[in-house]
Amino acid sequence: MRAQEQQGLQRVTAQPDPAPDPGCGGLRAALVHHDPQVADAAFARLARELLDPVAAGPADLVGPVEVLTGPPHRNRARVALLLGVLLGDDASRSYLPGQIKEVLAARLDAQLRLLDRADTEESLRSSVLHLLMQLPEQRDRVLAKLPGSLDEHEAARLRRCLATPDFTDPACAAGIGRAWPSPAHWESLTSITGPVRAGAELAELWEAETAALRAYQGARAEHQIHRDVGWPELPEPPEPVEPTPPGAYRRLLEHESSSGHHIELLRAASAAVPGGNWDRAVTAWDEDAYLRRNLRPAPGSVLDVACGAGRWTRVLAEQVGPERVLGLDSAGSLLEVARAAVPGVLFTEGDARALPFPDGFLGAVNCSDALHLLPEPNRVIAEVARCLHPAGTFTVSTYRPGTRAFQRYFQRCHERVFGLRSFDPEVIAEAFDAVGLDVVDASGPDTFLFLTARRRAAGRGETGAVAV
Repeated sequence: MRAQEQQGLQRVTAQPDPAPDPGCGGLRAALVHHDPQVADAAFARLARELLDPVAAGPADLVGPVEVLTGPPHRNRARVALLLGVLLGDDASRSYLPGQIKEVLAARLDAQLRLLDRADTEESLRSSVLHLLMQLPEQRDRVLAKLPGSLDEHEAARLRRCLATPDFTDPACAAGIGRAWPSPAHWESLTSITGPVRAGAELAELWEAETAALRAYQGARAEHQIHRDVGWPELPEPPEPVEPTPPGAYRRLLEHESSSGHHIELLRAASAAVPGGNWDRAVTAWDEDAYLRRNLRPAPGSVLDVACGAGRWTRVLAEQVGPERVLGLDSAGSLLEVARAAVPGVLFTEGDARALPFPDGFLGAVNCSDALHLLPEPNRVIAEVARCLHPAGTFTVSTYRPGTRAFQRYFQRCHERVFGLRSFDPEVIAEAFDAVGLDVVDASGPDTFLFLTARRRAAGRGETGAVAV
């Protein structure tokens, strides 16, 4: 199923730009028009003008900011998130970030009052927090008026994004890797001693962590706006700026989380941005149920590839018996956790791109919440196909790109920081097909993607690998 065809997706049909109305004051008045179609079209026009990379000259930003801080209306949260996205752009590519900061600074008190007003909807509060995260130069003004009514995690994320790092302070260096998805998550947990890092590396990781927190907050706000009022068709925001080498921050988190209970703490947050799972539409029970329902092992061992700390290895062991299950991962520290968590299973360190098994040896293979992390996923798929028994199944849980422009933007921000990817269902089906696997199920809500594949019946030829 194409992402655009997912059922239950709330969309706002793009309407033509509203005709100029001398009595309503142009675009600014159209943004707060009582007719939702007029207001939606006005926001789409504003977004097109501000996101246009070839636009030149100053923009009228006072009007949108006053819409943001004015009476309740469907475009308040949208405008706040749009301004936050524009502030996240590289200032060398656009005049807008500097201009937006000037306008916001002049009206900062009105934005801060939104955080504590009774008529501030949840989506607006989240969007304003994402916007304020882009203003570290206003740190003192923001923190001085931060309301005590804020959720502790929202307040902790904001404080961290506004902080100025001092890498000569050991506490600052030790705190990197203990802020996402919120510093409040980590307060009661003991830090794991890691390698000593140099100043340049610390600065890169700090920037990556800040980008991850902003993406998390922005994606949460985008989802809330989608839930409350929907989105018109919008142009794609500019590509996020690369904060650090892809995956460096993820590897830092994996080290910090390798004691096991840290991993479970991060699990729900790690699926929120790439999977759109803000309302917990997919629970751990749902993931386990999919695996139990679709894994149909043929004779032979059952492999959990990229097994990590053994979260899904345990489900396989319960289904077919631990003596029949194998776990493979490239991270030795995570395998130590897995061995303690799932006794009786044979775990081995290895590369999913070169599985240490003969052809047709495995009765089934599972790869849950991992294919999007692995380098060269087409090679992994080809190796699974080589080792899979002719009657075996290959089950996968991963993610697909979002269907909305801002949703995809925050997904890409998240992917760049964590070294992830998302898969178009048709493209990944072609990659499976190229190595003799037929996808018999592709499902999942929002941007989750659950796949089950089987070895192709005799008589159909195989082609070459397809890059995904």
